[in-house]
Amino acid sequence: MRRIARHFFAACLVGGCLNISPADAASLRRTSVLHHSQVKLSDLFNGIAPDQDCDLGPAPAPGQSLTISAPQLEAIAQQYGIDWPEMSDLAQATLTRASHTVSRDDIMPLIVDGLKARGVSDSAAIELTNFSGPTVAAELANNPQLSNIVYDASHGRFSAFFSITSDDATQSFRADGTVSSHVEVVTARTDLPAGQIIEQADIEISEVDSRSLPARAILDPADIIGQSTRRAIRAHTPLTSEMTSRIDLIEKGSPIILDVSSSGLHLTAAGVALDSGAQGERIHALNPASRMVVVGQIIDTTRIAVTPGTAPTPADSREMRSAGIRAPKNI
Repeated sequence: MRRIARHFFAACLVGGCLNISPADAASLRRTSVLHHSQVKLSDLFNGIAPDQDCDLGPAPAPGQSLTISAPQLEAIAQQYGIDWPEMSDLAQATLTRASHTVSRDDIMPLIVDGLKARGVSDSAAIELTNFSGPTVAAELANNPQLSNIVYDASHGRFSAFFSITSDDATQSFRADGTVSSHVEVVTARTDLPAGQIIEQADIEISEVDSRSLPARAILDPADIIGQSTRRAIRAHTPLTSEMTSRIDLIEKGSPIILDVSSSGLHLTAAGVALDSGAQGERIHALNPASRMVVVGQIIDTTRIAVTPGTAPTPADSREMRSAGIRAPKNI
């Protein structure tokens, strides 16, 4: 502190005001809070005329204080022609630079705007992680600028880079945080043992935090119904494609039943599968009696529901061979 004071005193002797005329009696300001980067004569003495005031030297750093001792004050008063009748060997003046610590509230609006520009939704929750803002001059409290923001959407993390510029310097700082939202995913309704064929009753839709969302999470129930669990799965666990494997309920060439519903009528016919498929998938099937190919959705291991509105097509020789039916010989 003494070194700073000596430096300040030297600055006062080297530069400052010129052609100062004596003023009326002045009084010492024992404490002053500075809102500018230079110490002025009026920061030390009351009763300074406007045309007599001038810069004496650099102010302390934001939040820091500088104490001017009696010898220094006396020298300044003599140099600038200050009439200071209360001069005393015990006199001193303390100068404190007004400061402001940048808070979360100061930068959050800038972060929100920056993340929205990168596709983050309005409903997302944005949080800062262990943020400790820098201390700056009070007059710069409302002047942080967002320089850049780096957003990792896959992990819900971001880094925001800021700068605060004064007349003579630029101060930079960084804020890290997370972005989260609620995502609807397929979860196990109950405990599922290994090897179980998943049905609609085994699953449910749940909302989870996107930050805890596992890779390859299942979002659509249709993508997992009919598949087999590779391992035991606990209830309420988000399901992923790695937890299940595809199980063909119907093999190509297998005899099946064709369920046909039309205009309130329900008919069945014998058929042969021309494709393999899992539950819920659509496959081609041949009606050997009519030698027509239809498309239907797999219901279970023996039945498919013929898709309404699809027109049957005549089977070609390849499809006939796949169904184990010989084409009639030409005579």
